[in-house]
Amino acid sequence: MANQYTGSFEHIIQQKYGCSAEEVLQRCAVEGMTYQEAEKMLGFKHGTIRKWANRFNIKLKSGIAEKSVKRDNFMKMFKQKSINKYNVLSRCWGVKRKVLINA
Repeated sequence: MANQYTGSFEHIIQQKYGCSAEEVLQRCAVEGMTYQEAEKMLGFKHGTIRKWANRFNIKLKSGIAEKSVKRDNFMKMFKQKSINKYNVLSRCWGVKRKVLINA
């Protein structure tokens, strides 16, 4: 990860990829990357990538859609007919539980 002593975002991206930071971020946006994926690829923190993308008016995906899909799946499971007010608390929601059978 870069810091204040190693050079600016633009200079490091220029050295690493041979093109401007704006071009690299634009390429990330075209490929449909999230800020977290760009963070892993570029080696900078999430906030730095967001700041520079905003500076160039580039929008990357936020990753919120994945969370809403998980929530929707949970709600579908929660609204099953087999779930009622008596057995809802006996379930292990969202956590895989290892069942031990005593012999």
